[in-house]
Amino acid sequence: MKSISITTILILFVKILFSQTSSVLVETENFDEKGGWVVDQQFTSSMGSPYLLAHGMGEPVENAITTVDFPESGRYWFWVRTKDWVPTHPETPGTFKIIFDNKEYPETYGVNEDWQWIRSGRIKIGRSKTLKIELKDETGFEGRCDAIYFSKNKNDFPPVDLEEMTAWRKEKLGIPPPELQDEFDLVVIGGGLAGCGAAVAAARQGIKVALINDRPVLGGNASKEIRVHTLGLKVYNIVEELGTEHYPNGDSGAIAANDTIEMVVRGEENITVFPNTRAFTVHKKDNKITAVDCFHTHTHKEIRFEAPLFVDATGDGWIGYWAGAEVRMGREARDEFNESMAPEQPDNMTMGNTILWNSVEVEGETPRKFEEKPRTLGWKEVLWAMDVAKDYKAKRGEWFWEYGMLMNTIYDAEEIRDHMFRAIYGNWYNVKQDPENANLKLKWIAYVAGKRESRRIVGDYILKESDIVNHPDFEDGFVEEVREIDIHYPKGGKYDFLSYADFTRIERYKIPYRCFYSKDIDNLFMAGRCFSATHVGLGSPRVMHTTTQMGVVVGTAAVVCTENDCSPRDVYHSYLSEMKSRLDKMRIEEKTQMH
Repeated sequence: MKSISITTILILFVKILFSQTSSVLVETENFDEKGGWVVDQQFTSSMGSPYLLAHGMGEPVENAITTVDFPESGRYWFWVRTKDWVPTHPETPGTFKIIFDNKEYPETYGVNEDWQWIRSGRIKIGRSKTLKIELKDETGFEGRCDAIYFSKNKNDFPPVDLEEMTAWRKEKLGIPPPELQDEFDLVVIGGGLAGCGAAVAAARQGIKVALINDRPVLGGNASKEIRVHTLGLKVYNIVEELGTEHYPNGDSGAIAANDTIEMVVRGEENITVFPNTRAFTVHKKDNKITAVDCFHTHTHKEIRFEAPLFVDATGDGWIGYWAGAEVRMGREARDEFNESMAPEQPDNMTMGNTILWNSVEVEGETPRKFEEKPRTLGWKEVLWAMDVAKDYKAKRGEWFWEYGMLMNTIYDAEEIRDHMFRAIYGNWYNVKQDPENANLKLKWIAYVAGKRESRRIVGDYILKESDIVNHPDFEDGFVEEVREIDIHYPKGGKYDFLSYADFTRIERYKIPYRCFYSKDIDNLFMAGRCFSATHVGLGSPRVMHTTTQMGVVVGTAAVVCTENDCSPRDVYHSYLSEMKSRLDKMRIEEKTQMH
Protein backbone atom coordinates (compact mmCIF):
# COMPACT_ATOMS: atom_id res chain seq x y z
CA MET A 1 0.00 0.00 0.00
CA LYS A 2 2.86 2.32 0.89
CA SER A 3 4.66 1.68 -2.45
CA ILE A 4 1.46 2.35 -4.39
CA SER A 5 1.02 5.67 -2.62
CA ILE A 6 4.59 6.72 -3.40
CA THR A 7 4.19 5.72 -7.05
CA THR A 8 0.97 7.70 -7.31
CA ILE A 9 2.62 10.74 -5.78
CA LEU A 10 5.53 10.48 -8.22
CA ILE A 11 3.18 10.25 -11.19
CA LEU A 12 1.25 13.29 -10.00
CA PHE A 13 4.50 15.17 -9.46
CA VAL A 14 5.70 14.39 -12.99
CA LYS A 15 2.34 15.46 -14.47
CA ILE A 16 2.43 18.74 -12.53
CA LEU A 17 6.04 19.31 -13.59
CA PHE A 18 5.21 18.75 -17.27
CA SER A 19 2.08 20.89 -17.08
CA GLN A 20 4.20 23.76 -15.83
CA THR A 21 6.84 23.31 -18.52
CA SER A 22 6.98 26.10 -21.06
CA SER A 23 5.93 24.58 -24.36
CA VAL A 24 4.43 25.48 -27.73
CA LEU A 25 2.67 23.27 -30.28
CA VAL A 26 2.78 24.51 -33.88
CA GLU A 27 0.36 22.89 -36.33
CA THR A 28 1.76 23.25 -39.85
CA GLU A 29 -1.70 23.51 -41.40
CA ASN A 30 -2.05 26.77 -39.47
CA PHE A 31 1.12 28.36 -40.91
CA ASP A 32 0.65 32.01 -41.87
CA GLU A 33 1.87 31.38 -45.42
CA LYS A 34 1.54 27.92 -46.94
CA GLY A 35 3.87 28.72 -49.85
CA GLY A 36 3.66 25.81 -52.29
CA TRP A 37 2.62 23.35 -49.59
CA VAL A 38 -1.03 22.22 -49.46
CA VAL A 39 -3.25 21.28 -46.51
CA ASP A 40 -4.14 17.59 -46.66
CA GLN A 41 -6.97 16.58 -44.32
CA GLN A 42 -7.92 13.25 -45.94
CA PHE A 43 -6.30 10.97 -43.41
CA THR A 44 -7.23 12.56 -40.09
CA SER A 45 -9.09 9.42 -39.01
CA SER A 46 -5.95 7.28 -39.38
CA MET A 47 -3.07 9.61 -38.43
CA GLY A 48 -4.76 12.21 -36.24
CA SER A 49 -4.58 15.58 -37.99
CA PRO A 50 -4.45 17.52 -41.23
CA TYR A 51 -0.89 18.21 -42.37
CA LEU A 52 1.12 20.12 -44.96
CA LEU A 53 2.11 18.26 -48.13
CA ALA A 54 4.84 19.39 -50.55
CA HIS A 55 2.95 18.49 -53.71
CA GLY A 56 5.43 19.71 -56.31
CA MET A 57 5.25 16.98 -58.97
CA GLY A 58 9.02 16.59 -58.71
CA GLU A 59 9.90 20.27 -58.32
CA PRO A 60 10.60 21.67 -54.82
CA VAL A 61 7.77 23.92 -53.67
CA GLU A 62 7.98 27.37 -52.15
CA ASN A 63 8.66 27.48 -48.41
CA ALA A 64 5.82 27.51 -45.91
CA ILE A 65 6.40 30.27 -43.34
CA THR A 66 5.00 31.25 -39.97
CA THR A 67 5.97 33.26 -36.90
CA VAL A 68 5.37 31.82 -33.45
CA ASP A 69 5.11 33.51 -30.05
CA PHE A 70 6.70 31.73 -27.08
CA PRO A 71 5.71 32.15 -23.42
CA GLU A 72 9.28 32.88 -22.38
CA SER A 73 12.78 33.06 -23.79
CA GLY A 74 15.39 30.35 -23.32
CA ARG A 75 16.36 27.02 -24.87
CA TYR A 76 13.67 24.64 -26.11
CA TRP A 77 13.87 21.05 -27.23
CA PHE A 78 11.77 20.35 -30.30
CA TRP A 79 10.04 17.39 -31.94
CA VAL A 80 8.84 17.15 -35.55
CA ARG A 81 5.97 14.85 -36.57
CA THR A 82 6.60 13.52 -40.05
CA LYS A 83 7.15 10.31 -42.00
CA ASP A 84 9.01 8.71 -44.89
CA TRP A 85 6.18 7.72 -47.20
CA VAL A 86 8.30 5.07 -48.97
CA PRO A 87 10.10 3.47 -46.01
CA THR A 88 10.85 0.27 -47.94
CA HIS A 89 13.54 2.03 -50.02
CA PRO A 90 16.84 3.60 -49.00
CA GLU A 91 16.07 6.48 -51.37
CA THR A 92 13.72 8.82 -49.50
CA PRO A 93 11.46 10.85 -51.82
CA GLY A 94 9.91 13.44 -49.51
CA THR A 95 12.68 15.11 -47.50
CA PHE A 96 12.59 18.64 -46.13
CA LYS A 97 14.52 21.00 -43.87
CA ILE A 98 13.39 23.42 -41.19
CA ILE A 99 14.66 26.99 -41.09
CA PHE A 100 14.59 28.85 -37.77
CA ASP A 101 15.01 32.63 -37.94
CA ASN A 102 16.63 32.34 -41.39
CA LYS A 103 19.10 29.65 -40.25
CA GLU A 104 18.67 26.16 -41.67
CA TYR A 105 18.73 23.42 -39.03
CA PRO A 106 21.12 20.63 -40.16
CA GLU A 107 18.78 17.67 -39.68
CA THR A 108 16.88 16.23 -42.66
CA TYR A 109 13.24 15.31 -42.05
CA GLY A 110 10.88 12.87 -43.69
CA VAL A 111 13.21 9.88 -43.28
CA ASN A 112 11.44 7.98 -40.48
CA GLU A 113 9.02 5.09 -40.94
CA ASP A 114 5.36 5.81 -40.12
CA TRP A 115 4.07 8.97 -38.47
CA GLN A 116 6.39 9.68 -35.53
CA TRP A 117 7.49 12.53 -33.33
CA ILE A 118 11.21 12.95 -34.04
CA ARG A 119 13.14 14.67 -31.26
CA SER A 120 15.76 16.80 -32.95
CA GLY A 121 17.69 19.06 -30.61
CA ARG A 122 17.43 22.51 -29.05
CA ILE A 123 16.96 26.02 -30.28
CA LYS A 124 17.29 29.32 -28.49
CA ILE A 125 14.39 31.75 -28.19
CA GLY A 126 15.64 35.30 -27.62
CA ARG A 127 14.22 38.23 -25.72
CA SER A 128 11.64 38.92 -28.44
CA LYS A 129 10.07 35.55 -27.57
CA THR A 130 9.22 34.99 -31.23
CA LEU A 131 10.50 32.50 -33.78
CA LYS A 132 10.20 32.48 -37.56
CA ILE A 133 9.78 28.95 -38.89
CA GLU A 134 10.05 27.82 -42.49
CA LEU A 135 9.49 24.39 -44.05
CA LYS A 136 11.92 23.98 -46.95
CA ASP A 137 10.96 21.23 -49.38
CA GLU A 138 13.98 19.50 -50.93
CA THR A 139 12.43 17.30 -53.61
CA GLY A 140 8.90 18.21 -54.69
CA PHE A 141 7.96 14.58 -54.09
CA GLU A 142 5.21 14.72 -51.47
CA GLY A 143 7.18 15.48 -48.30
CA ARG A 144 4.89 15.97 -45.34
CA CYS A 145 4.94 17.59 -41.92
CA ASP A 146 2.15 17.49 -39.35
CA ALA A 147 3.40 19.57 -36.43
CA ILE A 148 6.39 20.86 -34.48
CA TYR A 149 6.41 20.75 -30.69
CA PHE A 150 8.73 22.86 -28.51
CA SER A 151 9.34 22.24 -24.81
CA LYS A 152 11.93 23.23 -22.25
CA ASN A 153 11.71 19.73 -20.81
CA LYS A 154 13.81 17.18 -22.70
CA ASN A 155 11.53 14.35 -21.60
CA ASP A 156 8.25 16.05 -22.48
CA PHE A 157 7.55 13.62 -25.31
CA PRO A 158 4.31 14.17 -27.24
CA PRO A 159 1.84 11.27 -27.00
CA VAL A 160 1.71 8.59 -29.68
CA ASP A 161 -1.76 7.12 -29.15
CA LEU A 162 -4.22 8.96 -31.42
CA GLU A 163 -6.91 9.42 -28.78
CA GLU A 164 -4.40 10.75 -26.26
CA MET A 165 -2.78 12.91 -28.91
CA THR A 166 -6.10 14.49 -29.84
CA ALA A 167 -6.78 15.50 -26.24
CA TRP A 168 -3.18 16.69 -25.87
CA ARG A 169 -3.42 18.82 -29.02
CA LYS A 170 -6.57 20.52 -27.75
CA GLU A 171 -4.88 21.30 -24.44
CA LYS A 172 -1.69 22.60 -26.02
CA LEU A 173 -3.53 24.71 -28.59
CA GLY A 174 -5.97 26.04 -26.02
CA ILE A 175 -8.98 24.91 -28.03
CA PRO A 176 -12.17 25.93 -26.20
CA PRO A 177 -15.36 23.82 -26.25
CA PRO A 178 -17.21 23.81 -29.58
CA GLU A 179 -18.85 27.10 -30.46
CA LEU A 180 -22.54 26.69 -31.26
CA GLN A 181 -23.49 27.92 -34.72
CA ASP A 182 -26.74 29.59 -35.73
CA GLU A 183 -29.87 27.48 -35.81
CA PHE A 184 -30.46 25.48 -38.97
CA ASP A 185 -33.35 23.37 -40.17
CA LEU A 186 -30.99 20.94 -41.90
CA VAL A 187 -27.28 20.19 -41.56
CA VAL A 188 -25.64 18.54 -44.57
CA ILE A 189 -22.23 17.02 -43.91
CA GLY A 190 -20.27 16.56 -47.12
CA GLY A 191 -19.79 19.03 -49.96
CA GLY A 192 -19.71 16.63 -52.90
CA LEU A 193 -22.48 16.81 -55.47
CA ALA A 194 -24.83 14.68 -53.35
CA GLY A 195 -24.46 17.13 -50.45
CA CYS A 196 -24.74 20.13 -52.78
CA GLY A 197 -27.90 18.69 -54.35
CA ALA A 198 -29.46 18.18 -50.92
CA ALA A 199 -28.56 21.68 -49.76
CA VAL A 200 -29.84 23.42 -52.89
CA ALA A 201 -33.09 21.44 -53.02
CA ALA A 202 -33.86 22.16 -49.37
CA ALA A 203 -32.84 25.82 -49.54
CA ARG A 204 -34.93 26.56 -52.62
CA GLN A 205 -37.97 25.20 -50.84
CA GLY A 206 -37.54 27.53 -47.92
CA ILE A 207 -35.53 25.91 -45.15
CA LYS A 208 -32.24 27.04 -43.65
CA VAL A 209 -29.26 24.79 -44.44
CA ALA A 210 -25.69 24.42 -43.17
CA LEU A 211 -23.41 22.75 -45.73
CA ILE A 212 -20.23 21.43 -44.13
CA ASN A 213 -17.28 20.56 -46.35
CA ASP A 214 -13.81 19.49 -45.27
CA ARG A 215 -12.13 20.81 -48.42
CA PRO A 216 -11.72 24.43 -49.58
CA VAL A 217 -13.93 23.81 -52.63
CA LEU A 218 -17.26 22.11 -53.22
CA GLY A 219 -17.93 19.36 -55.73
CA GLY A 220 -16.27 16.25 -54.31
CA ASN A 221 -15.13 14.01 -57.15
CA ALA A 222 -16.26 16.67 -59.64
CA SER A 223 -14.12 19.37 -57.98
CA LYS A 224 -10.98 20.84 -59.50
CA GLU A 225 -9.02 18.89 -56.88
CA ILE A 226 -10.13 15.49 -58.27
CA ARG A 227 -11.60 16.27 -61.74
CA VAL A 228 -14.00 13.45 -62.58
CA HIS A 229 -16.72 14.33 -65.08
CA THR A 230 -20.32 13.61 -64.13
CA LEU A 231 -22.33 10.71 -65.54
CA GLY A 232 -25.86 9.33 -65.29
CA LEU A 233 -29.41 10.57 -65.73
CA LYS A 234 -30.08 14.17 -64.76
CA VAL A 235 -33.86 13.89 -64.11
CA TYR A 236 -34.02 17.07 -61.97
CA ASN A 237 -33.07 20.62 -62.85
CA ILE A 238 -30.66 20.90 -59.93
CA VAL A 239 -28.71 17.89 -61.25
CA GLU A 240 -28.41 19.65 -64.60
CA GLU A 241 -27.20 22.85 -62.93
CA LEU A 242 -24.52 21.09 -60.88
CA GLY A 243 -23.33 18.63 -63.53
CA THR A 244 -20.21 19.00 -65.68
CA GLU A 245 -19.42 18.67 -69.35
CA HIS A 246 -18.08 15.32 -70.50
CA TYR A 247 -14.45 16.42 -70.66
CA PRO A 248 -11.69 13.83 -70.19
CA ASN A 249 -11.19 12.83 -66.57
CA GLY A 250 -8.45 14.95 -65.06
CA ASP A 251 -9.00 17.76 -67.56
CA SER A 252 -8.69 21.43 -66.62
CA GLY A 253 -12.30 21.87 -67.70
CA ALA A 254 -13.07 20.86 -64.11
CA ILE A 255 -11.85 24.28 -62.95
CA ALA A 256 -14.67 26.14 -64.71
CA ALA A 257 -17.13 23.42 -63.71
CA ASN A 258 -16.10 23.86 -60.08
CA ASP A 259 -16.73 27.59 -60.35
CA THR A 260 -20.25 26.83 -61.59
CA ILE A 261 -20.91 24.45 -58.68
CA GLU A 262 -19.77 27.11 -56.21
CA MET A 263 -21.91 29.75 -57.91
CA VAL A 264 -25.05 27.59 -57.85
CA VAL A 265 -24.68 26.63 -54.20
CA ARG A 266 -23.50 29.96 -52.82
CA GLY A 267 -26.19 31.76 -54.78
CA GLU A 268 -28.81 30.32 -52.42
CA GLU A 269 -29.47 32.72 -49.54
CA ASN A 270 -30.74 29.89 -47.34
CA ILE A 271 -27.42 28.01 -47.52
CA THR A 272 -24.43 28.78 -45.30
CA VAL A 273 -21.30 27.01 -46.54
CA PHE A 274 -18.61 26.00 -44.06
CA PRO A 275 -15.46 25.12 -46.06
CA ASN A 276 -12.37 23.50 -44.50
CA THR A 277 -14.64 22.18 -41.76
CA ARG A 278 -14.41 18.52 -40.81
CA ALA A 279 -16.89 16.61 -38.63
CA PHE A 280 -15.37 14.47 -35.90
CA THR A 281 -18.23 13.29 -33.65
CA VAL A 282 -21.98 13.36 -33.11
CA HIS A 283 -24.24 13.79 -30.09
CA LYS A 284 -27.41 11.76 -29.66
CA LYS A 285 -30.49 11.56 -27.55
CA ASP A 286 -32.37 8.31 -27.85
CA ASN A 287 -32.34 7.45 -31.56
CA LYS A 288 -31.83 10.99 -32.78
CA ILE A 289 -28.73 13.00 -33.54
CA THR A 290 -28.86 16.29 -31.67
CA ALA A 291 -25.60 17.82 -32.86
CA VAL A 292 -22.50 17.29 -34.97
CA ASP A 293 -19.14 18.63 -33.80
CA CYS A 294 -16.62 19.81 -36.38
CA PHE A 295 -13.23 21.49 -36.44
CA HIS A 296 -11.60 23.88 -38.88
CA THR A 297 -8.87 22.01 -40.74
CA HIS A 298 -6.44 24.94 -40.52
CA THR A 299 -7.05 26.40 -37.06
CA HIS A 300 -8.57 23.40 -35.21
CA LYS A 301 -11.28 25.71 -33.86
CA GLU A 302 -14.29 23.57 -32.95
CA ILE A 303 -17.86 24.27 -34.04
CA ARG A 304 -21.13 22.60 -33.07
CA PHE A 305 -24.13 22.30 -35.37
CA GLU A 306 -27.54 21.55 -33.90
CA ALA A 307 -30.57 20.80 -36.07
CA PRO A 308 -33.64 18.57 -36.20
CA LEU A 309 -32.40 16.84 -39.37
CA PHE A 310 -29.04 15.74 -40.77
CA VAL A 311 -27.75 14.41 -44.09
CA ASP A 312 -24.72 12.12 -44.22
CA ALA A 313 -23.11 12.93 -47.56
CA THR A 314 -19.57 12.25 -46.33
CA GLY A 315 -19.08 9.36 -48.74
CA ASP A 316 -17.55 7.27 -45.95
CA GLY A 317 -20.74 7.24 -43.87
CA TRP A 318 -19.06 8.89 -40.90
CA ILE A 319 -22.17 10.47 -39.36
CA GLY A 320 -24.13 7.22 -39.40
CA TYR A 321 -21.11 5.29 -38.16
CA TRP A 322 -20.53 7.63 -35.20
CA ALA A 323 -24.24 7.59 -34.40
CA GLY A 324 -24.25 3.80 -34.15
CA ALA A 325 -26.25 3.09 -37.30
CA GLU A 326 -25.79 -0.27 -38.97
CA VAL A 327 -23.29 0.01 -41.81
CA ARG A 328 -21.94 -2.35 -44.44
CA MET A 329 -18.55 -2.42 -46.12
CA GLY A 330 -17.27 -4.92 -48.64
CA ARG A 331 -19.06 -7.56 -50.69
CA GLU A 332 -22.08 -9.55 -49.57
CA ALA A 333 -22.29 -13.30 -50.13
CA ARG A 334 -24.15 -14.38 -53.26
CA ASP A 335 -26.95 -16.10 -51.37
CA GLU A 336 -27.66 -13.22 -48.94
CA PHE A 337 -29.59 -11.29 -51.61
CA ASN A 338 -29.51 -13.88 -54.40
CA GLU A 339 -27.06 -11.76 -56.43
CA SER A 340 -25.40 -13.52 -59.36
CA MET A 341 -22.61 -10.92 -59.49
CA ALA A 342 -21.67 -11.33 -55.82
CA PRO A 343 -18.96 -13.75 -54.61
CA GLU A 344 -19.91 -17.04 -53.01
CA GLN A 345 -18.52 -15.91 -49.67
CA PRO A 346 -18.63 -12.39 -48.20
CA ASP A 347 -15.37 -10.46 -48.07
CA ASN A 348 -13.97 -6.98 -47.45
CA MET A 349 -13.23 -6.10 -51.06
CA THR A 350 -14.47 -2.73 -52.34
CA MET A 351 -13.88 -0.73 -55.47
CA GLY A 352 -10.68 1.29 -55.16
CA ASN A 353 -9.42 4.87 -55.19
CA THR A 354 -8.07 6.80 -58.17
CA ILE A 355 -5.53 9.62 -58.48
CA LEU A 356 -5.99 11.36 -61.83
CA TRP A 357 -3.16 13.18 -63.60
CA ASN A 358 -2.15 14.56 -66.98
CA SER A 359 0.71 16.03 -68.96
CA VAL A 360 1.16 18.75 -71.56
CA GLU A 361 3.33 19.38 -74.60
CA VAL A 362 5.47 22.49 -74.21
CA GLU A 363 7.37 24.34 -76.89
CA GLY A 364 10.92 25.54 -76.96
CA GLU A 365 12.79 22.42 -75.91
CA THR A 366 14.99 20.36 -78.19
CA PRO A 367 14.69 16.57 -77.95
CA ARG A 368 17.70 15.21 -76.10
CA LYS A 369 19.64 12.20 -77.25
CA PHE A 370 20.86 9.28 -75.16
CA GLU A 371 24.33 10.12 -73.94
CA GLU A 372 26.38 8.90 -71.01
CA LYS A 373 23.46 8.32 -68.63
CA PRO A 374 20.46 7.23 -70.68
CA ARG A 375 18.47 6.33 -67.53
CA THR A 376 18.22 9.99 -66.54
CA LEU A 377 17.21 11.37 -69.92
CA GLY A 378 14.62 14.11 -69.53
CA TRP A 379 13.72 13.56 -65.87
CA LYS A 380 15.23 12.63 -62.52
CA GLU A 381 15.61 9.09 -61.27
CA VAL A 382 12.85 7.88 -58.96
CA LEU A 383 14.20 4.52 -57.81
CA TRP A 384 11.67 4.46 -54.97
CA ALA A 385 8.83 4.37 -57.52
CA MET A 386 10.06 1.83 -60.03
CA ASP A 387 9.00 -1.38 -58.30
CA VAL A 388 5.40 -0.12 -58.55
CA ALA A 389 5.45 1.44 -62.04
CA LYS A 390 7.87 -1.12 -63.50
CA ASP A 391 8.02 -0.44 -67.26
CA TYR A 392 4.52 1.05 -67.64
CA LYS A 393 4.23 4.12 -69.85
CA ALA A 394 1.26 6.47 -70.25
CA LYS A 395 0.87 10.20 -70.81
CA ARG A 396 -2.20 10.69 -68.62
CA GLY A 397 -4.13 8.85 -65.95
CA GLU A 398 -7.63 7.50 -66.34
CA TRP A 399 -10.34 5.84 -64.26
CA PHE A 400 -8.54 2.48 -64.45
CA TRP A 401 -5.57 3.85 -62.51
CA GLU A 402 -7.14 2.41 -59.36
CA TYR A 403 -5.76 0.83 -56.19
CA GLY A 404 -6.88 -0.27 -52.75
CA MET A 405 -9.62 -2.76 -53.60
CA LEU A 406 -8.12 -5.33 -51.24
CA MET A 407 -7.38 -2.74 -48.55
CA ASN A 408 -9.52 -0.53 -46.34
CA THR A 409 -10.35 2.56 -48.40
CA ILE A 410 -10.93 4.58 -45.22
CA TYR A 411 -8.12 3.67 -42.83
CA ASP A 412 -5.54 2.69 -45.48
CA ALA A 413 -6.34 5.70 -47.67
CA GLU A 414 -2.95 7.40 -47.26
CA GLU A 415 -1.07 4.24 -48.19
CA ILE A 416 -3.38 3.79 -51.19
CA ARG A 417 -2.85 7.38 -52.37
CA ASP A 418 0.91 7.12 -51.92
CA HIS A 419 1.05 3.88 -53.90
CA MET A 420 -0.63 5.71 -56.77
CA PHE A 421 1.94 8.52 -56.47
CA ARG A 422 4.69 5.95 -56.97
CA ALA A 423 2.90 4.50 -60.00
CA ILE A 424 2.56 7.98 -61.54
CA TYR A 425 6.11 9.16 -60.90
CA GLY A 426 7.69 5.88 -61.99
CA ASN A 427 5.54 5.83 -65.10
CA TRP A 428 6.58 9.38 -65.89
CA TYR A 429 10.24 8.47 -65.58
CA ASN A 430 9.67 5.74 -68.18
CA VAL A 431 7.85 8.16 -70.49
CA LYS A 432 10.70 10.66 -70.33
CA GLN A 433 13.29 8.09 -71.41
CA ASP A 434 11.92 8.39 -74.94
CA PRO A 435 13.48 11.39 -76.77
CA GLU A 436 10.17 11.86 -78.58
CA ASN A 437 8.68 12.92 -75.23
CA ALA A 438 11.29 15.59 -74.52
CA ASN A 439 8.67 18.35 -74.73
CA LEU A 440 6.16 16.61 -72.46
CA LYS A 441 5.81 17.89 -68.92
CA LEU A 442 3.64 16.90 -66.02
CA LYS A 443 0.80 19.41 -65.91
CA TRP A 444 -1.35 18.30 -63.00
CA ILE A 445 -1.54 15.46 -60.46
CA ALA A 446 -4.34 15.17 -57.94
CA TYR A 447 -3.38 14.66 -54.33
CA VAL A 448 -6.99 14.15 -53.19
CA ALA A 449 -8.19 10.67 -54.14
CA GLY A 450 -11.36 9.99 -56.04
CA LYS A 451 -13.22 7.35 -54.03
CA ARG A 452 -15.80 4.89 -55.29
CA GLU A 453 -16.83 2.86 -52.27
CA SER A 454 -16.45 2.45 -48.53
CA ARG A 455 -19.15 2.33 -45.85
CA ARG A 456 -22.82 2.06 -46.78
CA ILE A 457 -25.44 2.97 -44.17
CA VAL A 458 -28.36 0.55 -43.95
CA GLY A 459 -31.80 2.06 -44.56
CA ASP A 460 -35.31 0.63 -44.46
CA TYR A 461 -34.54 -0.82 -47.89
CA ILE A 462 -31.27 -2.12 -49.34
CA LEU A 463 -30.85 -1.72 -53.09
CA LYS A 464 -29.66 -5.00 -54.62
CA GLU A 465 -28.95 -6.56 -57.99
CA SER A 466 -32.52 -7.73 -58.68
CA ASP A 467 -33.87 -4.20 -58.13
CA ILE A 468 -31.62 -2.92 -60.89
CA VAL A 469 -31.96 -5.84 -63.29
CA ASN A 470 -35.72 -6.40 -62.87
CA HIS A 471 -36.53 -2.69 -62.39
CA PRO A 472 -39.69 -2.94 -60.23
CA ASP A 473 -41.89 0.15 -60.19
CA PHE A 474 -41.31 1.31 -56.60
CA GLU A 475 -43.96 3.74 -55.40
CA ASP A 476 -41.16 5.74 -53.76
CA GLY A 477 -38.75 5.33 -56.68
CA PHE A 478 -37.73 8.97 -56.93
CA VAL A 479 -34.16 8.37 -58.19
CA GLU A 480 -33.83 6.87 -61.67
CA GLU A 481 -30.92 5.50 -63.66
CA VAL A 482 -30.15 3.53 -66.78
CA ARG A 483 -26.35 3.34 -66.59
CA GLU A 484 -24.78 -0.12 -66.60
CA ILE A 485 -23.87 -2.00 -63.46
CA ASP A 486 -20.19 -1.15 -63.38
CA ILE A 487 -18.08 -3.08 -60.88
CA HIS A 488 -14.31 -2.80 -60.76
CA TYR A 489 -11.73 -5.50 -60.05
CA PRO A 490 -7.93 -5.58 -59.82
CA LYS A 491 -6.54 -6.24 -63.27
CA GLY A 492 -3.88 -8.52 -61.86
CA GLY A 493 -0.58 -9.34 -63.47
CA LYS A 494 2.38 -7.01 -63.64
CA TYR A 495 0.78 -3.68 -62.69
CA ASP A 496 -1.11 -3.67 -59.41
CA PHE A 497 -2.34 -0.07 -59.84
CA LEU A 498 -4.61 -0.89 -62.79
CA SER A 499 -8.18 -2.16 -62.72
CA TYR A 500 -10.81 -3.38 -65.13
CA ALA A 501 -14.58 -2.91 -65.13
CA ASP A 502 -17.24 -5.55 -65.57
CA PHE A 503 -20.24 -3.88 -67.27
CA THR A 504 -23.76 -5.31 -67.28
CA ARG A 505 -26.32 -3.50 -69.41
CA ILE A 506 -29.70 -2.82 -67.85
CA GLU A 507 -32.96 -1.01 -68.50
CA ARG A 508 -34.12 2.11 -66.69
CA TYR A 509 -34.76 1.40 -63.02
CA LYS A 510 -35.80 3.27 -59.86
CA ILE A 511 -34.20 3.53 -56.43
CA PRO A 512 -36.68 3.74 -53.54
CA TYR A 513 -36.59 6.67 -51.15
CA ARG A 514 -36.31 4.14 -48.30
CA CYS A 515 -32.62 3.70 -49.27
CA PHE A 516 -31.92 7.30 -48.27
CA TYR A 517 -32.63 7.35 -44.54
CA SER A 518 -31.15 5.25 -41.74
CA LYS A 519 -33.23 2.45 -40.30
CA ASP A 520 -31.60 3.08 -36.90
CA ILE A 521 -31.27 6.86 -36.55
CA ASP A 522 -34.62 8.63 -36.69
CA ASN A 523 -33.43 11.94 -38.18
CA LEU A 524 -30.58 10.89 -40.48
CA PHE A 525 -30.71 10.95 -44.27
CA MET A 526 -28.01 9.54 -46.57
CA ALA A 527 -27.07 10.78 -50.04
CA GLY A 528 -24.18 9.68 -52.21
CA ARG A 529 -22.23 6.44 -52.21
CA CYS A 530 -22.96 5.81 -48.51
CA PHE A 531 -26.68 5.19 -49.25
CA SER A 532 -28.30 1.84 -48.46
CA ALA A 533 -27.17 -0.70 -51.07
CA THR A 534 -25.23 -3.90 -51.50
CA HIS A 535 -21.84 -3.84 -53.19
CA VAL A 536 -23.47 -4.96 -56.43
CA GLY A 537 -26.36 -2.55 -55.92
CA LEU A 538 -23.88 0.32 -55.72
CA GLY A 539 -22.32 -0.57 -59.08
CA SER A 540 -24.69 1.48 -61.25
CA PRO A 541 -25.93 4.47 -59.18
CA ARG A 542 -22.56 5.50 -57.68
CA VAL A 543 -21.96 8.10 -60.45
CA MET A 544 -22.51 11.76 -59.74
CA HIS A 545 -25.70 12.62 -61.61
CA THR A 546 -27.37 9.78 -59.76
CA THR A 547 -25.95 10.72 -56.37
CA THR A 548 -27.00 14.34 -56.99
CA GLN A 549 -30.53 13.05 -57.61
CA MET A 550 -30.30 11.39 -54.19
CA GLY A 551 -29.37 14.75 -52.73
CA VAL A 552 -32.35 16.45 -54.38
CA VAL A 553 -34.67 13.76 -53.00
CA VAL A 554 -33.43 13.95 -49.40
CA GLY A 555 -33.30 17.75 -49.50
CA THR A 556 -36.95 17.73 -50.55
CA ALA A 557 -37.81 15.14 -47.90
CA ALA A 558 -36.19 17.39 -45.30
CA VAL A 559 -38.59 20.16 -46.33
CA VAL A 560 -41.55 17.79 -45.97
CA CYS A 561 -40.28 16.75 -42.53
CA THR A 562 -39.88 20.37 -41.46
CA GLU A 563 -43.30 21.49 -42.62
CA ASN A 564 -45.10 18.45 -41.21
CA ASP A 565 -43.00 17.94 -38.07
CA CYS A 566 -42.31 14.35 -39.02
CA SER A 567 -39.40 11.94 -39.43
CA PRO A 568 -37.75 10.74 -42.67
CA ARG A 569 -39.56 7.42 -42.22
CA ASP A 570 -42.89 9.20 -41.79
CA VAL A 571 -42.40 10.77 -45.21
CA TYR A 572 -42.56 7.31 -46.77
CA HIS A 573 -45.57 6.20 -44.78
CA SER A 574 -47.63 9.40 -44.91
CA TYR A 575 -46.33 11.99 -47.37
CA LEU A 576 -45.30 10.25 -50.58
CA SER A 577 -47.85 12.16 -52.65
CA GLU A 578 -46.46 15.46 -51.39
CA MET A 579 -42.91 14.27 -52.16
CA LYS A 580 -43.89 13.29 -55.68
CA SER A 581 -45.66 16.60 -56.27
CA ARG A 582 -42.64 18.61 -55.15
CA LEU A 583 -40.17 16.52 -57.14
CA ASP A 584 -42.29 16.57 -60.30
CA LYS A 585 -41.96 20.34 -60.35
CA MET A 586 -38.17 19.93 -60.60
CA ARG A 587 -38.14 17.28 -63.33
CA ILE A 588 -36.65 18.22 -66.68
CA GLU A 589 -37.82 17.02 -70.09
CA GLU A 590 -37.12 13.36 -70.87
CA LYS A 591 -34.96 14.18 -73.88
CA THR A 592 -32.60 16.32 -71.76
CA GLN A 593 -32.17 13.80 -68.94
CA MET A 594 -29.42 11.82 -70.65
CA HIS A 595 -25.86 13.11 -70.37
